[in-house]
Amino acid sequence: MTMVRQFTDSVKKYPIVWYYFISVLIVILIIPVFLLTGANVAVERSLEKTGIQFNTDLVTAFRVVSAEPGAFFGVILAILQVAAPDIAVFIVASIAYGRKGLLELKNRFRFWHPDINWQYALRIWGICILVFSLMNLASAGLNKLLLSEKDFVWDINFFSINFWSGLIIAMFLDAGGLFEENGWRGFALPLLQTRFRPLKASIVLGFFWSMWHIPVKINLLLDYGIINFLSMFFILTCKFILLSIIMTYFFNQVGQTTIIAIVMHGLSNDSVRLGGKVLSESFISQQITEINLVMPMLVVTMFLIQQTKGKLGMISATSSLPKV
Repeated sequence: MTMVRQFTDSVKKYPIVWYYFISVLIVILIIPVFLLTGANVAVERSLEKTGIQFNTDLVTAFRVVSAEPGAFFGVILAILQVAAPDIAVFIVASIAYGRKGLLELKNRFRFWHPDINWQYALRIWGICILVFSLMNLASAGLNKLLLSEKDFVWDINFFSINFWSGLIIAMFLDAGGLFEENGWRGFALPLLQTRFRPLKASIVLGFFWSMWHIPVKINLLLDYGIINFLSMFFILTCKFILLSIIMTYFFNQVGQTTIIAIVMHGLSNDSVRLGGKVLSESFISQQITEINLVMPMLVVTMFLIQQTKGKLGMISATSSLPKV
């Protein structure tokens, strides 16, 4: 009982620390299960056999399992790994804040805060979707300019129903968006913003968001080696920090609600391929692609910081959770 009490008291005292520790622990514990059961190989073979292109949305996961039922276990493990932040947040919120904490998470799961004028909220939503789409298109332009024709293709048909349905899927059914954002933006960011200014809170969250991806992206180490892995991860960390700053702005503008974070996460993963398709798996091509993702984000980030003086759309304190 003493150990349980000590653990509970520690979670209450350091909720973000425990949230992050548990989310990383879940990811790490799933890795050996992947490797020892061969689930990762089964998923790769299923993708090759079916010809389905890897995407981060749940519709693609359903298609893979429907075509190749043998991939089911691997797909479930992959989703559980992605869902680690949300699993962690429900554990920590229930221990640290009880029913009040869980209710707070539930109340954030809306399109905008009730105190926000709906016309204003819709305008912010429209600007948000436009900005993320334009960043993806800008990345496509840079990829077209810097990659060879055999390494990159852009084949979007804006008049196709498949594109618009795919865009909706990317926005609302991305696995990362759905299963991470209750934690990153729904829980961690509001708490960090009670302690730090929005810009600093975003940088801190972006950095640890990136570090959380190290075990998730461990295949980069195996594929590219330690030096190239560190180089790639430096670029990825810059991307996550910049993306975190941009997401904070729109998140704050609608009153710190989770659904817009889910949409931004999904758009940034770009399963609809507005940013085009990179056909080469070489380190140089992949790193150029990541840099091309960072550059438009850097422009938008600098604009938002300058325009908001680092406040990043903060309207008022809408969280009822205690300070960190």
